[in-house]
Parts: sequence; structure tokens; C-alpha cells
Amino acid sequence: MSMPHNLLSHCRDLGPGTGEFSLRPFAREQIDAALAVLADHYGGEIDPGRLVPPERETELRADLALRAPVLFDLANSIQELLEGDYSALVLPKLGLAGLPLPLRSALLFALSVSLGLPTATDKVDRRVVWDVKVREAKMATNSVSTFSEHPFEADLHTDTQYFANPERYMMLYYITPAACGGGISTNRDLRCLRQSLAATAEGRWAMDYLTDRPLPFRIPAVFTETGTADKVEVTLAPIFGERPAVRYRSDTLRKGLALHPELDTPELRRALDILNAEVARQDKLVALQMPADSLQVLNNHQALHGRTPFSDYNRHVLRIRVAESGQTEAAALDRAA
Repeated sequence: MSMPHNLLSHCRDLGPGTGEFSLRPFAREQIDAALAVLADHYGGEIDPGRLVPPERETELRADLALRAPVLFDLANSIQELLEGDYSALVLPKLGLAGLPLPLRSALLFALSVSLGLPTATDKVDRRVVWDVKVREAKMATNSVSTFSEHPFEADLHTDTQYFANPERYMMLYYITPAACGGGISTNRDLRCLRQSLAATAEGRWAMDYLTDRPLPFRIPAVFTETGTADKVEVTLAPIFGERPAVRYRSDTLRKGLALHPELDTPELRRALDILNAEVARQDKLVALQMPADSLQVLNNHQALHGRTPFSDYNRHVLRIRVAESGQTEAAALDRAA
């Protein structure tokens, strides 16, 4: 397979919609150039906590393209693949393992800016690079609210499905895999899912029923207008639509239906049962044991992803969500999740 700029080499396909690629090592001068660009725009030493969505998105991306073209070209290659044959890419070795963690976070941030508009994970600190790791203190007080803070199974889902415009891409960089053998990443390609549903009469009926039918996804309290538990908000949107092509997460939908029982019909229950059975098919699922220093990039509009449970609380992954470029800062913050 011929790749733009010869940065990526196709190794193999790991399953429906998922490809493994090797990456040509970064030259140190390219790494230094990217870090220098970030220092110019954000000031001082690199601090991942200060890497918020860029106020001058176009200018920052142009500086990276000029001064760190290899990183910029890598983003272009990733985007071309994720808008083509693949909904998920795996790079088993990104080549950053020898760098301090703050610098790795910064380079991932630079890659995300080259790919699109990185969005804030929260509305207070507005951090872009989010640490996916067990928060034991929050677990002790039963205050964990996201898959990224606990060690339990994460059912197949799309990210920020409870906002009108979920981010298009998601990057997951694996710092420390779970030594227990758990924490396996799982993917389900939308095109494969639709083909499987279309193969049976009941699957075709379910897919038709769930296409363009507004359903209520509850917005977590921390991301409502007031950011408090007394504010209850939902987003009405279809599971199968035009943009995004798919949005789904069973628990936010379940909570939304509890607020709108008039939409919780027997027909909907039947359609969701058919969908869930097809989503969970093991022969179509891509399971990935991601090693340290590996990167997975997903098209959040074309794939569902999840994770098996794990017991090793040292597991550590960095996540960045990326909206399509050209969107405003206000829109990016509105997608924070």
C-alpha cells in the first residue's frame, strides 16, 4: 500500500475497519521543532495542564506545518486513512517512549492540532490531554462518572454521543498497559455492522427503525448548562444518521429514556435488542492488546470502541478528542466531555 510522504507502512489488517501500520522514526529535530512551536504559542516550559484548545487554531496549525512538517504530514496520512478504508488505525510503536511524559503529551497535542481541533475534556481546567487511569479516591466515594476513571468494562460506544456534534476523531496513546492482561481495547466498525444488520430481515428492520429517529441521550450533570446535578438535559439525536453516521452508548440512552418514557416503546426495545446482539458479535469484534508507546486513532463517527475490565491500577492511557478543523472555540468547548 502506497502512503503519502512514505511515513506509514501498512503491516496488516487486524479485523473489519482496523489496520496496523508502522511509522518511520521521528528525527529529533522534528520533535524539537514541534515543541518549540508549542512553547511559542503557550509560553514557557511545556505543561500538559496548560495545553487548552488553541485560540488561534489556524495559525498554530500553519506554524506546525512549516516548522515540523513530518508531524503535520503524519496527521494528513492518518486523516486520509480514517476517511477512506479504515475506522481505526493502530501504530504499535510511536517512538516516544524515551521522552519524559510531559513532552510526549505535548507531541500528541501537536499531532492533534495537525489533525483538527483538539477539544477540552472539562469546562473548568479545559485540559485537552486527558489521563485515562483509575481514580481510587473517587471510586471510594462512589463519585466516578466516566469509563476513563474506573477499571470496569467499558461497553462498546461512541464518545460524546450526548452532544449535538460529537468529535470526529479520538486518539489513545498507551503509556502503561495493564500487567494483569485486562484492559483490552475493542472496536466495531460501522460499515461491517451495517452489512451484518442488512443480512437479515430483522436486522434491516432494526436499522431502519433506528435511522433518523430522535432518541434522548442524557448529558452528564457536570456538562449541563449549570454544571450541577439539579440540571437535567438530554440531546435528541438518532443512533444512525448522516453526521455522525453512528452515535451510541447504552447507559446515557437508558438514562435519557427514563426522562422520556413516552419514547421507550416496545418497538424501540426490540430494535435495541437486535442492535446490541449484533454489536456484541465476537466474530466481528476487533480486540487489541495495545503495548506501551502504541497509538490508536479512531474515527468516532464510523466506529464503536470499548475496553475489557482490568485489575492493574497502574494502567495509564492518554486520550485526546479532535473535532474537525475550522470549528470555533465555543463549539469545541460545547463538546467537552
